[in-house]
This record gives sequence, structure tokens and C-alpha cells, in this order.
Amino acid sequence: MNLNSGTFRMVYEGALFALGKMLLLYITFPLLLLWLFIGYFFHLGEEVIAAISGPTYFFIPLFAINGFSTIFPVAIGMGSTRIHLLKIFYAVGLASVLIVTFILNVFQWILLTFYERWNVAAHILHPATFLNQEYTFISYYLIDLMLGIFTFSFAFLFFTIYYRLGFKKSVIWLMVLVIIGTLLNYSGLIDFSIGEWLVTQNVHIMVIFSFVIIISLIALFITYPIMRNAPLTAKSKKD
Repeated sequence: MNLNSGTFRMVYEGALFALGKMLLLYITFPLLLLWLFIGYFFHLGEEVIAAISGPTYFFIPLFAINGFSTIFPVAIGMGSTRIHLLKIFYAVGLASVLIVTFILNVFQWILLTFYERWNVAAHILHPATFLNQEYTFISYYLIDLMLGIFTFSFAFLFFTIYYRLGFKKSVIWLMVLVIIGTLLNYSGLIDFSIGEWLVTQNVHIMVIFSFVIIISLIALFITYPIMRNAPLTAKSKKD
């Protein structure tokens, strides 16, 4: 993988703009300053939930879809191969998620530290609270990283399926899978409650992290055979 290629530069600059500038600099950092200002000057009770992580889980899947779709025809037009573009997109996308979620957790640590120093009773919204995880920087970061890779991988997978099949066929196949999954679940042949079990049980964070990461990476790399010979234009909505 040539890091000096024009394809790498396009993917890198796309990630830097969408996740670095738009998400972190223009949205998340101002949200951090806003909640610090509110926490210092206003009395916040326990019913208040301070949230700065929400935009992250919107921009990561947005980059997975829009970032690739805008670069794809340009990169191929400049002489890049589909395989080369996919490899670069995987590497830059996963690295971007790792860095973005780390910076996000630095912001959340700053907010939590000042709230504790100022005796602010408000809670800071984080997915870890649904897993009954006590705050440590590492555990909270791993959960954000896990969900970031999950949303990136499955958003890109759904996009590639839609790209190759079109809207009508994608909806049909989605409904086929939903019907099959529902029948398998209620017939007792497959139990889909493992996610609920992981949440309700006191499972170690690394077990949950490993399980979700493996599923996410499988979903991401399924996109390789789907897009390696993809045409430059997606199927129409009527297809």
C-alpha cells in the first residue's frame, strides 16, 4: 500500500476533514466547552445528562458511506484499482476511528474531571453506563472504539450491498433475512439473546470488546468481494 499515492491522500484528507475538523474541531470540542460553561455557571442536578459523544456515532458511519462514495469514481478515474482503494479505505478508516474515539475520551475525561472538582451532579452520557461499567479511561475508550468500529463496518457493509443490488433488491433481501431470523429465533433453533445476555451479565469488558470487534471486522471484510469488481455507478433506485 503506497502511502504517497494520490488515492491515499484523497482518503486521508477526506477522513481529516469529516472526522478531524467537522466532528472533533467544529462540533465535539465546542460541545465540551458548552458543557463546561454550563457546569460551572449553572446548578445541574442528577437528572441532567451531559452528552458530547452523540455526533461521533453519526459522523463515523457517514464517513464510511459518503467518504467512500465520493472518492470511488475519482480514484478509479485517476488510475487506482478498486482493490488498492479498498485496502487504503480500510486502513485509514479503522485508524481514524481509533484516533477519533481516543480524542473523544480525552474530552470526556476532561469534562468528568472538572465536574468532579466542581461537585457537579450531572451525569455524562456514555455507552458504558448501559454495560454497568465503572469509569476508567481504558474501559470507556475500549467501548467507544468498539462501537466506532462496529458502526463504521456495518455502515460500509450496508452501503456496498445497496450499491451493488439497488434499493428494491436490498429491501427484498433485508426482509428475507428478517423473516428467516424471526422464524429461527421463535422456533428455538437460534437464540439471538446473546447481546442482551452480555449486557445483563457481569461480563468482562475485554470479552464484549473481542466479540463485537470480530463481528465488525468480518462485516467490514465482506465488503471486499462485493466491491472489488464494482462498477463506477451504483444500481438505480428502481433496481
